[in-house]
Amino acid sequence: MSAKTAKQRLLQCQQYDLKQSANKRPDVQGRSTGPSGQRRGNLIDFPRSSSPIARTATFDRAMTLSAVFACHKILAETVASLPIEMFIFDKNRLRTQVFDHQIIRLLRNKPNENQTNIEFKENLMLNLINGNAYVRKYYYHQELNQLEVINNAEVIPKLNTQNKLEYHVTYRDGTKEILSNKEIWHLKLFGSGLVGMSPLAYGARSIGIGLAADDKVGRVMENGAKPSGTLSTEKSLKKEQRQALREEMTGLVEGDDWFLPVLEGGLKFEKISLTPEDIELLETRRFTVEEVCRFYGVPSVLINDTNGSTTWGSGIEQLVESFYRFGLRPYFERIEESARLNLLERVDWDTYEFEFKLKDLLRASFVTRTDTNRTRIESGQATINEVRREEGYTPVEGGDNLMIAANLITLDRVVQGKQEVNNP
Repeated sequence: MSAKTAKQRLLQCQQYDLKQSANKRPDVQGRSTGPSGQRRGNLIDFPRSSSPIARTATFDRAMTLSAVFACHKILAETVASLPIEMFIFDKNRLRTQVFDHQIIRLLRNKPNENQTNIEFKENLMLNLINGNAYVRKYYYHQELNQLEVINNAEVIPKLNTQNKLEYHVTYRDGTKEILSNKEIWHLKLFGSGLVGMSPLAYGARSIGIGLAADDKVGRVMENGAKPSGTLSTEKSLKKEQRQALREEMTGLVEGDDWFLPVLEGGLKFEKISLTPEDIELLETRRFTVEEVCRFYGVPSVLINDTNGSTTWGSGIEQLVESFYRFGLRPYFERIEESARLNLLERVDWDTYEFEFKLKDLLRASFVTRTDTNRTRIESGQATINEVRREEGYTPVEGGDNLMIAANLITLDRVVQGKQEVNNP
């Protein structure tokens, strides 16, 4: 094959690949997640390649895989269980917690008519974990009074001719709507900055292998772990005889355990299907757990995977702290920053900020907290009553004053005292 012919063949393959991908999602015009691709059409959150997968990994299908479900559950419930707080800065950049602002009342109570604040955050996280979360903002007399999460499968983000984001929404009843940035609060995972990349889409091959392994286990258990195979004989058989043998062997392979076929006339049964041991099915399922955890950033030990040892530390405190730093903190930072820029007016961006209350998540053991609190009190970092409130105790009289250890003095006073002793 000449170089010119090879080049033409490669071009044809690439064009076929693009056509096949476009057929899967007709609205997609630009397949790249880079800026140039986004300006040509829709913004996408799935990979460019169209590599074959063992099973199609839709969201509902993938959630039947225990590792995927557990990763979603621990991420969504952990973030949703932590309250979000709002603070205002004074002219000295000292901040005070705010309780009476309309936005924080929505986020801390009922963001909409159908959900509590925890249910709302869980729904938001289920979408954000897979790349993008879209929240519809409703206003009454120019005041934000309701927030409602839209399923990200119903939204296609696009750049319009003015190079601004707009959101094409197709609701479950078939109605369509185009919404602007003013009407949508868009939260994204890492990606181009305009759209987040979906771990489910990019991990489809690994998740598909896990789904295929589960299907294989189901089929094996359904027929009592009986192998399929062939019957062989040196004699010639008529069509009716072959059909009768097929029915006989179907009872062996698919029937009850008590079914006992009888082979006669020199018939031999030869197994052709691979056993779970042959395909290392158990190892494949263990490997799938590790792969899924890598895509979602969750230590496998936190989803009850006991096959391996954790490298995050010997204690649960080190494990939780590491999970917070590398798994949860990016979500907290994205939600806090996005809420400030999308829920507040521009004039309030430098005045207010949002922050998750993380003390309960990072709460150490009682012994560690006692030692830490003692150090804070003795060094003047906190009062006795501040520590008591954090621990859930009532304040005591005289506990609002800062204290320091009496024997702590500055170095220059030590030098001055020595000089006074030497030169009375």
